[in-house]
Amino acid sequence: MLGIEHEAAVEVLRGSPELAATLLASVGVRVPGGAAAVVADSNLTIPAPTELRADMVTIHRGPDRKLAVVIEVQKDPPDRKKRRAWLAYLAGAQLEHDCDAVLLVIALRPGTARVAARAIRIGHPGLFLAPVVIGPANTPAAGRGTAAAAGLTVLGVLTGAVDLADPDERLSALSALARADSRHREAYTRIIRATATMAVRQALEDLMTTAFKDEFVDGLLDQGRAEGRAEGEAAMLLQVLRARGFEVTASIRQQVVNCADTGQLEAWARLAVNATSLSEIFAA
Repeated sequence: MLGIEHEAAVEVLRGSPELAATLLASVGVRVPGGAAAVVADSNLTIPAPTELRADMVTIHRGPDRKLAVVIEVQKDPPDRKKRRAWLAYLAGAQLEHDCDAVLLVIALRPGTARVAARAIRIGHPGLFLAPVVIGPANTPAAGRGTAAAAGLTVLGVLTGAVDLADPDERLSALSALARADSRHREAYTRIIRATATMAVRQALEDLMTTAFKDEFVDGLLDQGRAEGRAEGEAAMLLQVLRARGFEVTASIRQQVVNCADTGQLEAWARLAVNATSLSEIFAA
């Protein structure tokens, strides 16, 4: 079932497509040297009744080689049908982009990582697919001062590799966010706020008023900037609703967009993760 963590991980990767190469390199998968990463169409449907849509596809084009990376974010362990769909995703990416393709699974739970990493038998003698899996145990550490540090930090939070309840890891995470450019810093801070527990969120805000007050001059966690946070959280909530397959009416969209109460938006987002109808979310 899709939820806010799934959408957050996809947003991080979409905002920094070069992270796919960093994650692959961390587990020994070669990517084109000096390649520039761009986000490609993730609709891998071929002329058949079944639609095949990956969470994300990035293209890494080097001087003499191109690689398509099909990215899937999994919170729950994938079932057999889902794992077999991954084979079709790869084939579709090869056909669509006329290049080699690799499957990268971002697993948000340890059990999910174990299931996702199992080899998928194709049936043809000698052929199988071993998915490349990044999970809690092998999310690469954010190298200090690197361009990918902030994105890797947020992915680490989402997979559980970074524990924001630990004071040292909390300090390290905020250090990485403080060095990100303003666009990524705002998006990543919003994700952390939306997925953290109330206790962790309060600890982060306390830290923001001391050690990082000067570095975060735009005050992303300052209560005086609630309007900007509400706009970002409203956008995230609408993404979650779409991912869950809800048909968002114009009135509900207006209700979400006009809401300036970040607490209310976060409450709606948490309800949206498991709700079976819009009335369960907005009647609360």
